[in-house]
Amino acid sequence: MTQLTGPEEHQLRLALGMIGEAAGGDEPDPPPSALPARRKRPGTIVGALVAVAALALVLLAYGLADGDSGGAQQEQGQALSHTEMIACSPMIVEGDVVAVRDHPGQDDAVKVTLTVTEWIKPSQGAERQIQFTALSAKEMGEYPYRKGEHMLVVVRDRPDEPADTFRVDGAGTSRTLEFERNRIDQNLAAAAKTECPAFWRHRDEDSGGRADS
Repeated sequence: MTQLTGPEEHQLRLALGMIGEAAGGDEPDPPPSALPARRKRPGTIVGALVAVAALALVLLAYGLADGDSGGAQQEQGQALSHTEMIACSPMIVEGDVVAVRDHPGQDDAVKVTLTVTEWIKPSQGAERQIQFTALSAKEMGEYPYRKGEHMLVVVRDRPDEPADTFRVDGAGTSRTLEFERNRIDQNLAAAAKTECPAFWRHRDEDSGGRADS
């Protein structure tokens, strides 16, 4: 089964976020000078945005499936629900950035040191600071991480895989700290009763672990 790279997974998440934002958004009012004769029906722009985002998902899926057998392609259709994502993550915290440095082995990633201000999963921890791998701000299409910046971090169960970071002013509503924290708060109790799916746990038998040491 072909696994998503960090940039590929980020593209997938952005496309999903675009669909959600487009479906929930309102069409902006036209300027007073706009001609009313050909005013678009409500939902036209939303429908177009959803179609574009859906096309991006299809193209990404075809790109990942290239060269695999039919069985592997079917397996690639599996994805974690948000509740399962929480269940599979060993560590979810909010905190303040202490340091950011280039990742020695990944050109598209950085190593971030974070002072934990709130433990979400588990509800408490012994560490005052954690270190994790994240996609670089350039790779994410965002401004560079800053010392003192507050963020929400969902650590992966593989130390070599980038954590998901959600910033106060993230790129798009679905990438903001407030949006993701609300989702986590809604699904945290259910996640505690949910087992991380086998297809995810066994996606890489050669490595494992928690946050970087």
